[in-house]
Amino acid sequence: MNGSTNAKASFGAIRGLVFIKIRELTTPFALARSGAVFGIALVLLGLLAWGSDDFSERYLGLIRGVFALTFLPIFCLTKGGETLRSEMKDGTIEYLWTRPVGKVELFFGFYLSSLLGCFAIIYPALLGISLVGLIQGAIGVSSLLLLWVTVTAVVASFAAISGAISSFTSKFVVFGIFYYSFVELGLGAIPNGVQRLAISYHAEQLLYGLDGSSFLDGTALGYILATGALGLAVGASLFAKSKYVVGGEKES
Repeated sequence: MNGSTNAKASFGAIRGLVFIKIRELTTPFALARSGAVFGIALVLLGLLAWGSDDFSERYLGLIRGVFALTFLPIFCLTKGGETLRSEMKDGTIEYLWTRPVGKVELFFGFYLSSLLGCFAIIYPALLGISLVGLIQGAIGVSSLLLLWVTVTAVVASFAAISGAISSFTSKFVVFGIFYYSFVELGLGAIPNGVQRLAISYHAEQLLYGLDGSSFLDGTALGYILATGALGLAVGASLFAKSKYVVGGEKES
């Protein structure tokens, strides 16, 4: 009976964290912010297309080099641990400590909450980028599907890594940038298999198919998702074994 009760409590905690984030993301301010992100992406890409004879090439280059391989990693690595650390800093996690909920389930709930926050910014921008590409004939429907799948996997994985970092330090933004510099830029540039440790390397392999030459590299997608799953496992383990001062920062 206790097992059933605890399972329901754990699910309820996860659902509650997700519900709170959804409510936060559907406020007038949050919706206006998402609309602004969509509009900015639409205008910027539209200006790029204006009077451009090589728009398709420049469009694909921006998606790969700027949006997917630079902006996404930095944004997600500095935002993915936000919910957990906000709960710790504000002391609102105190209520959750009094519930029959495991720390692993709590960590997963924090991760989903932060992931929704990332998607609330990324998806409107991606929608604007996609519309310009379709209107200008720079990208086809099948390539757009590949783009959305790749972006979703990349965001989920980097957010998981950020969550893992936030499980042991409040300075997850600093460590996230360090991770990006060392792993994604450093190790990702080393040949002979070392570059496979970087999510960006596999994302780049997937995005090569945006020109229609291929649809989906299952191996590259698998590497990205596996890295994210490893980040979740490590983060959940660290969070479960750590001791925290209720309403404050980590004790040890």
